[in-house]
Amino acid sequence: MSEPLLRLYPGPPTPVALAGAYLAHGLHRADAAKPVVYSNFIASLDGRIALVEPGTRRHRVPAAIANPRDWRLFQELAAQAHVLITSARYLRDLAQGQAQDHLPVSTRAPYADLLDWRKAQGLASQPAVAVVSASLDLPVPAGLDLHQRAFYVVTGEGADPERVDALERLGLRVLFAGNGRRVEGRRLVDALVEQGYYSLCAVAGPQLLYTLVSAGVLDRLYLTHAHRLLGGSEYDSILEGPALDPSADLRLTSLYYDAHAPGGTGQIFGAYECRAGEGGSGR
Repeated sequence: MSEPLLRLYPGPPTPVALAGAYLAHGLHRADAAKPVVYSNFIASLDGRIALVEPGTRRHRVPAAIANPRDWRLFQELAAQAHVLITSARYLRDLAQGQAQDHLPVSTRAPYADLLDWRKAQGLASQPAVAVVSASLDLPVPAGLDLHQRAFYVVTGEGADPERVDALERLGLRVLFAGNGRRVEGRRLVDALVEQGYYSLCAVAGPQLLYTLVSAGVLDRLYLTHAHRLLGGSEYDSILEGPALDPSADLRLTSLYYDAHAPGGTGQIFGAYECRAGEGGSGR
């Protein structure tokens, strides 16, 4: 993965190394006065981030767009996080051996530099994890590294108290961030900030992103466009929920062209800021 990217914006066009391209964004420096909430997706040119497998009905990132160069930048975003926000689906997939990978930061050799980088920045060895769930129907896989990082479950105040007790007995801390059973975006962020986490990286799917965007608490979106068309009648796009009114408006902050994606088709790495008052947090 030594081939460089071409930074298109801000200009002028300049070759830059893939490794370190997103570390330079300094997301880990967020503090209590100005926390940052961000998320990352890879999509095809026709907007597919996941396709539904006919046999299992699982939503999977298509192999046609998943690639190690995008995965490197995803790991860099996760490496800057104080906490990763994920969904109950991830724990279910992990328990059944269907997860795309263990939660970042990866301990595999190609990403060892990111673990060293976290240590050099004075960060915990791994980001904390916050699992958002309304039902609290959560398997706790045997391989879950509860002793290597802090784990939280975030739910609504109307959650089943017996399930809350059961999770706490397993060593998970339960936070409440919503009326009823569902989690509300702003209360989710506030609850995690109260725990001392200021760089919040959402690594779940389109429903969680909608929760954050509709509450006006998403600050940055990182979106890779792989130059392939996938089609398919059952798929996910990056956002799932009712129409946003007003819209959430974003401003491009950086754009990289990668000519070295698998298959030679190329891909674009874009980073966007949500505009305050139009979908962004304004914090």
